[in-house]
Amino acid sequence: MPKFAYKIRDKEGRLLEGILEATDKSSLIKSLSDKGYFVVRVSSYKEVKRIFSRKVSLDTLIMFTHQFGSLIAAGIPIISALEILWRQAEDKVFQLVISEVRNRLSEGGTLSGAFERFPNIFPEIYPSLLKVAERGGTLPKILKDIRDYLDKRRENLMKLKRAITYPLIVIIIAILAVGAMMLFVVPVFKKVFAKINVSLPFLTRILMDVSDFSVKFWWLGPVLIILGFFLYKKCYSTEKGRYRIDYWKLKLPLLGKLVFTASLGRFVHSFSLLVGGGLPLTESIETAKRSCANKVMEEKLDYVLERVIQGKGIGTSLEETKYFPPFITEMISIGEESGTLVEMLDRIALHLEEELDYRLNKFLTLLEPILIVMVGGMVMFVLLSMYLPIFTLWGKIGSGM
Repeated sequence: MPKFAYKIRDKEGRLLEGILEATDKSSLIKSLSDKGYFVVRVSSYKEVKRIFSRKVSLDTLIMFTHQFGSLIAAGIPIISALEILWRQAEDKVFQLVISEVRNRLSEGGTLSGAFERFPNIFPEIYPSLLKVAERGGTLPKILKDIRDYLDKRRENLMKLKRAITYPLIVIIIAILAVGAMMLFVVPVFKKVFAKINVSLPFLTRILMDVSDFSVKFWWLGPVLIILGFFLYKKCYSTEKGRYRIDYWKLKLPLLGKLVFTASLGRFVHSFSLLVGGGLPLTESIETAKRSCANKVMEEKLDYVLERVIQGKGIGTSLEETKYFPPFITEMISIGEESGTLVEMLDRIALHLEEELDYRLNKFLTLLEPILIVMVGGMVMFVLLSMYLPIFTLWGKIGSGM
């Protein structure tokens, strides 16, 4: 039977969206109406299929995972729990996703299989850990592990955003301030200097030329920004382009080490969860490597995966890449030999988290004086260039008197 997406209101007036199979639109409308719902809209499933390519916020995913785990721990059946979460979902895209997951389970599908259908919504570690639960693990515990993982991921993302946001805001404000001076203030001074017929110093002439260019081609800045954004998106959408971008991210002064530490921390944390859950090493590496969100590191881990398949140890394989810090490769090797791999991975993850905090603080400490000098230098250049002719004129008047 064909699928239809529907939008309805319940007796309390809440707007709900979902997906159901029916022979046709009319029969679905009748079925929903008979259940006491007010039908707002019914459309072909194909019309809303593209919606599933959209992402939902990490906060939404964390809240869903937390509530889902709580309902299951309380003894509520999975389908009933999904029904409750579907009713209260505020994000309409996510409401449709929950509806489709619920439908798959009703048809006899697995929970992990239902989640795997939405790779843009759920990170790969999500269905992988659900498979662990299906193989005999405890679902509430697995959901708690997933929630903790997502919480840590959100925390690290917030740290990186804070590190980038501060300098970005300062730079944007400085550019806007200097741009406004070039477009509105400098032209006024230029007219004044032309009237009093004063000789302009070299710095002032440069400033006037830059101002003239800015007034004539003010549109060039926004065009270049928009063009750069689209070129970045286009480049990032290709495998080769994304690899190059990820490569240069790691080479950025100050920020490169931050990106590396954050990516490595995500891999180690994911790997620890998957191995601790009982997944085979090869499957764990294959899944965890994608949590790095960096193609360069993924390439190195592909090599590690090949060597592990050939029977080599993880620590030895990591060491062969000459890419990962020695303390990590040594600790993993010790964990493999002593049978405490998960414990060692947890220690490494904690160390990387502390290192990320240290590097973030160091980055902000170093960046502050650099920004002060840079912004101060820009403003000083503009002010000095504008007032030099005035100082020269005052000097001439003073000497004449």
